[in-house]
Amino acid sequence: MSVLYVLLTLLCAGTLLLFLARPGLARPLVVWGLAALLPLLAALASALGTQARAARVLAAGNLSAAQVSVTTGARTQTLTLSAQDAACLERALRLRSTVTLDTPGGPVTVRPGTRVQGTLPSRQVVEALTLRGELHCPALRTLSAPER
Repeated sequence: MSVLYVLLTLLCAGTLLLFLARPGLARPLVVWGLAALLPLLAALASALGTQARAARVLAAGNLSAAQVSVTTGARTQTLTLSAQDAACLERALRLRSTVTLDTPGGPVTVRPGTRVQGTLPSRQVVEALTLRGELHCPALRTLSAPER
């Protein structure tokens, strides 16, 4: 589908260049319409391509429940996380956010210096979930925004 939009974008750009190279060949409203349509088509082609890439990453990636050990200060806790919670934790660690993760054993606070041992989903899988709007983090509450 994205290839169709790329071809349509190229056709629109070529037509616009033809009309600009030969003044009087088209009415001003047609030239304006093509110029206005060009960024829209480019954005659609880009968005569809990104969605397709995210779908391929998710199909190849393994998104499953994870068991991790979270060490904050001198306290170590072993957690069994759902696939979504593991993806949310990976994103929070990567973005260096301070978050609270609600677990059956009570809330666990994860800060930028927290060590997490275990297998979390890859960054590419988490980004693909985010792009597709499939990353939901109801068990995660943000305490502070990432430092920039």
